[in-house]
Amino acid sequence: MSKPRLIPSSLAELQALCCSCGLPKSGTKAVLSQRLRLAAKQFQPVLPTARILSIDLGLKNFAFSLLTPASPSPSPSSLITRPPQSADAPLAMPVHLHAWHRLDLTSPTLFTSTAKTTELDDPSPPPSPNPASEEAFSPTALAALTLHLVKNHLLPLEPTHVLIERQRYRTGGGAAVFEWTLRVNTLEAMLHAVFAALQGGCWEGRVEAVLPKAVSGFLFPDGTDVEAEGNVNGEERGEGGLRIEDGDGKGKGKGKGSGKMKGKGKNAGYLLLKKGKVDLLRSWLGEEGREGRGLVIPRTTQARDMVRLFGDVFERGKTVDKKEKQGIKIKRAMVGKLDDLSDSVLQGMVWLRWQRNLADMIKARPELLEDEK
Repeated sequence: MSKPRLIPSSLAELQALCCSCGLPKSGTKAVLSQRLRLAAKQFQPVLPTARILSIDLGLKNFAFSLLTPASPSPSPSSLITRPPQSADAPLAMPVHLHAWHRLDLTSPTLFTSTAKTTELDDPSPPPSPNPASEEAFSPTALAALTLHLVKNHLLPLEPTHVLIERQRYRTGGGAAVFEWTLRVNTLEAMLHAVFAALQGGCWEGRVEAVLPKAVSGFLFPDGTDVEAEGNVNGEERGEGGLRIEDGDGKGKGKGKGSGKMKGKGKNAGYLLLKKGKVDLLRSWLGEEGREGRGLVIPRTTQARDMVRLFGDVFERGKTVDKKEKQGIKIKRAMVGKLDDLSDSVLQGMVWLRWQRNLADMIKARPELLEDEK
């Protein structure tokens, strides 16, 4: 059995195609060609009636949103054949926002209420985990929590596709694995297990894991879309943007001037990335009486309330006195909460764009569907 011929494209073009479809772009031309062929053969078109549930994982900050495509007809010239130069190019397509929530899964009230938005205007950071409540994170307790979460908060939204943020076991390349990280990873695995069990009976949707690194690299391909200015979360920002180097964005930024981001602490690049995502989504939210491109269009009362609240907290964070210590703490809490909400929506938007790009690529390159000879 001979191997299929290589796709007639340069290595840079194949890497751009992989990036535009959310696929890893590392490897030789043969590896990239095979990766694109496999993705093309496994591709299932996203119908106009699809309901995308996008989940940003966290125990204290579990954010999720329900999106639907606003423009079902793809543009024949929308396929990205080279690395995009800005975030506007790959995401110039609107979506409808039907639900937008953030939950504290450690709250005892979770089991006594349905999906309810956690207040954003509470300036105090979440309390530290109580060592005495270790049983609250045991496999038995997390299993019950996950089942309740899916049955009472997620399935009622009637999703056809569930996107779950892929977690990592280590942060910043460190050797240590934090206990809190293991808990979130356990929650991730249990979510996949519950949805997999439901697929055999009462639910016929699809579940996909989405790498944060791929989403960040797609939104900020050159690391120059986030302009550095002022102060973010108490961290000083440099002259340039940032470079996405690993999954949680904890890389160093490189600007056009000095060539290195001037940030305090090793997490400066990560904070820049968080701020960039919040700013980007804020510019895309469609809300009456506010400036914005209107790429995210709220369709329910709850979604409209959340969009308005998001904008209010965003504007409040800009006016906080940065010289006051308390003001910095308040702004840090605000940006952190907005970041969790932003990630869930941006993840869903980027995934929809990946599916659109993959569909366009299959039409433009039918050789991707060739079988091995």
